[in-house]
Amino acid sequence: MAEVSVLIITHGREELLSKCLGSLRELEAPFNLILIANGLKLSEEVLNLSHSLSSQVMTEFSPEKLTPGKARNLGLSLVTTPWVYLIDDDAYLIPHYGQIAGPLFQNAKVDVFGGPDAPAPKMTLFAQSLAIALSSPFCTGTTFARHRSLGNRLVAADEQKLTSCNLWIRMSALGEIRFPEDYKRGEEVLLLNQLDNSGASMFYHPKLKVGHFRRKNFWHLLRPSFDGGFYRSRILKEGKFVGAEVFWLPSVFVVLHLTYFFSPESFWEMTKIYAGTILAVSLGLSSKAGKPWLFCIVALLHYFIVTTFGLGFLYERIKFWK
Repeated sequence: MAEVSVLIITHGREELLSKCLGSLRELEAPFNLILIANGLKLSEEVLNLSHSLSSQVMTEFSPEKLTPGKARNLGLSLVTTPWVYLIDDDAYLIPHYGQIAGPLFQNAKVDVFGGPDAPAPKMTLFAQSLAIALSSPFCTGTTFARHRSLGNRLVAADEQKLTSCNLWIRMSALGEIRFPEDYKRGEEVLLLNQLDNSGASMFYHPKLKVGHFRRKNFWHLLRPSFDGGFYRSRILKEGKFVGAEVFWLPSVFVVLHLTYFFSPESFWEMTKIYAGTILAVSLGLSSKAGKPWLFCIVALLHYFIVTTFGLGFLYERIKFWK
């Protein structure tokens, strides 16, 4: 009998989904498979692949595209195993993943655990640059551990280290807790915060990686970054988070652009300091990734993500006071 249900929400990315499904063989143990077709039906090829991987496959089709939280809650309602594993349809398990995960979900002292996502091979230069930028604390702040391995051992974690694209949850610890259904982004933050507050033991393992494909251009990145700031602002109103003030920094960064209209000299001095710092950080990260030639794109992505996140955060605050 399977101890784990794998839950995948998918929408029209069948080539990536097939790679994700094929990688589940790395679990090296029986599992139930739950597929939520969110707005688009699944092809026969995907269904056949699914049934070749698991003896129990449950599929649900929603003709209307649901919010991520609502789609995941639909999937959670179908879970009958002690554990559920959440993985995105554009992610996949790397070799030997099951050897690390297996002992953890069998550990009675562990309720929630996960690890970072890593750049998938053969991505576009932009996507490779994005993967590098996301691993930088100057870009993603205290959540950069979601995209970069920190240390070598299992450590206690919170929502800033864990990501819903690679997340294990014990159903008895989850209880009645569910994802918020009116969020387009960041829904896992509130869920993990509720689990933390309920006393669930949460952990991060730096070697528990999944490969993750990234956005292919600035246009595709614009809305996720903006929504990231918008919904983080909402999240801060709905609960108390340790160190939450750090998420105000991108909006402060945006406001500092107004310095140009009051003191152009000060603005350009700050610009020089920022540009020098980000270029140096980007060169270091790109070199560490073995792709130093990408540092200019990485630097630009630092600015783009922080700025759009800050604009989203500010927009939600302004909208709140209307």
